[in-house]
Amino acid sequence: MSRSYRRIADDSFLDHCGENVRRAYEYWNTKRGDRSMPSRADIDPSEIRDLLPGIILVDVAHDPTRLTYRLVGTDEVEARGSDPTGGDVREHVFAVTAEEGYQTYMMAIELRRPVFDEEPVLSPNPRLSEVGSLVMPLSADGREVNMLMAYIDYRRNR
Repeated sequence: MSRSYRRIADDSFLDHCGENVRRAYEYWNTKRGDRSMPSRADIDPSEIRDLLPGIILVDVAHDPTRLTYRLVGTDEVEARGSDPTGGDVREHVFAVTAEEGYQTYMMAIELRRPVFDEEPVLSPNPRLSEVGSLVMPLSADGREVNMLMAYIDYRRNR
């Protein structure tokens, strides 16, 4: 892992993350209640309307593990210059390196908890720079992760 890349798998990221990442986490945390993680059915997009441009949903299949982009927010599409919706995450992951980005998704699945990435990524679009991302697991049965919800925080460059 590069020196400028930081992955945090506990709540200590809240000490230095941006306000929108904090809000995404607090929303996820409220929706999970006393469970280890909420389900997709618990998530109401109208409650987080202003965060939607940075939201990504990833379907998680098991045996073998396969991650597929279900929904990619408009900020992420703008930053990438393309829309990977429907594509395999391994082939379309957008991070400092594809392997580091994929590992963040896998950690959230294995740990069944949010994983924060702090990575200075300049997107192909010079108007946007990523300042941090949070990958949060979702589960229909409370045990197995069947979806990931990520929030990618972008700063608009002048």
